Amino acid sequence: MTNPKLSVVFSSYNGASRRLRHTLDSLLCQELSHDQWELIAVDNNSNDGTFDLLKSYNDKLPITILQHRTPGKSGALNLALDRVKGDLIVFTDDDVRAEPNWLKAIVDCAVAHPGYGVFGGRIVPDWEKEPKDPFIEWIPMGSTFAIVDETQSGPCDPTKVWGPNTIIRRELLGTSVRYREDIGPLPGKIFAMGEDAEIIIRLAANGVKSYRCAEAVVHHWIPASSVTEAWVQKRGERLGYGMPALFPDEVPEGVRLSGVPLPTWIESAQWAFRAAMLYLLPQSKTRFWAIWKYYYMRGYRAGIRRYAPGTLAR
Repeated sequence: MTNPKLSVVFSSYNGASRRLRHTLDSLLCQELSHDQWELIAVDNNSNDGTFDLLKSYNDKLPITILQHRTPGKSGALNLALDRVKGDLIVFTDDDVRAEPNWLKAIVDCAVAHPGYGVFGGRIVPDWEKEPKDPFIEWIPMGSTFAIVDETQSGPCDPTKVWGPNTIIRRELLGTSVRYREDIGPLPGKIFAMGEDAEIIIRLAANGVKSYRCAEAVVHHWIPASSVTEAWVQKRGERLGYGMPALFPDEVPEGVRLSGVPLPTWIESAQWAFRAAMLYLLPQSKTRFWAIWKYYYMRGYRAGIRRYAPGTLAR
């Protein structure tokens, strides 16, 4: 594969009201010529001007616009996968700003490392307001904001490849490897995070190796409203909700109460007690993590009921 073509794919729900135009404008500046890549953008049941905004780029970008009326990012991406033509599929989001050499760096990396099937580019934060609160240093940036600011290229753990800059060789997906539509973003309610991680983990289990391409850089928009302790702690609930879907074998064994294993109830109670004891105290890393874990365990219990149901010991 000396000159692979790329299919860039993203789904957008009400992106016109947020950062979609910035994403599209950054794609206008790509150094890779239009005959080497295509863009497949899915309007996922938006109720703003997303579809019209996408259409306004028809003459500027090599774009195919699809509409997916059923809410859900994973289903929208699966629709796009049925239309891709490139040798490499580049998954991103509608709130990134890509560096001009982004796509060219991906091509160069894939050509130079033919033994790897999954590539993860660098994702750096694009803060609406530069955070000054110390809690920002305590959080896992990957699971919280999909930030992977690693500057060295090389083989990497598949769990370090994140959605806004994920590349997969199309031959590995074929016609059957698709996103699980029971996980991933849904408007208006709690959802299981990890739709992008799940498909990478599945490929890794079949022997597909991952490589970090630090030269391929996107900037991921982080609104000021997301940079609060309360928002980050509540996001832990979504993360916990998805864990039983991604790692069902890690759900504890044993007797279940109300569908949840007894060890999980015990751990939940421990974190709830710590969070209650620390809640009224001044801000600290210990306090932050106690509250975060309280929400995580609440989501994890709900995720077990959703994705690992059963009341008998395994």
